[in-house]
Amino acid sequence: MAPLYTLRPAARLRATLLQQCALARRARHLSTNPSIPTASNSSGEKTRDLEVGELQGAKFKIEPLRRVGETPSTMRARLLYQSRKRGTLESDLLLSTFASQNLAAMTPAQLVQYDLFLDENDWDIYYWATQEPPPTDTPAGAHTEVQVQDMPTAPSPRTGEWAQTVGTFKPAYRPVPARWADSEVLRLLREHVEAKRGQGKGGMAFMPSLDAEGR
Repeated sequence: MAPLYTLRPAARLRATLLQQCALARRARHLSTNPSIPTASNSSGEKTRDLEVGELQGAKFKIEPLRRVGETPSTMRARLLYQSRKRGTLESDLLLSTFASQNLAAMTPAQLVQYDLFLDENDWDIYYWATQEPPPTDTPAGAHTEVQVQDMPTAPSPRTGEWAQTVGTFKPAYRPVPARWADSEVLRLLREHVEAKRGQGKGGMAFMPSLDAEGR
């Protein structure tokens, strides 16, 4: 592409808009990919946790918007909206049902913590709340009995266009960063997930209506 200063005004404007659209598309792509910090680097040293607004492999950082002077009712209304409009179906269902059942009873300190928690990457929030911790390694020399009746049988071959991928994807475990390791909000969110798991097939199939939301 020719330098912008050599183009006519209309062509210069069009080229500028194309560049801005390309940057916006890249930013959206990075923001929808989980920020997965690696547990260690090639030398075996533990890497640091990604900060809020920092994305794996990105050269920029998205600073969260901090609000001051909000009343508790205004803050609850905003957090309710932010819990329902996350941008992914999984996060929408998880956080909207959580907000419906917990937001009205949260203390001011919990509201502040939940506000900061919502600044995290959507996929990180989802997996922190739903993933089981990885199994611990079996100690050397320990005897493990194999129950034949519990051994899974080989599934029958799948058919269809996505036969090789449906039900076979297992996401990598996302460790919780130190800033949320002892978080009361994350504990409540995990309890919410466990309670929903125990309700049969209903789970979090639908987002609660606004009439049912606690305020």
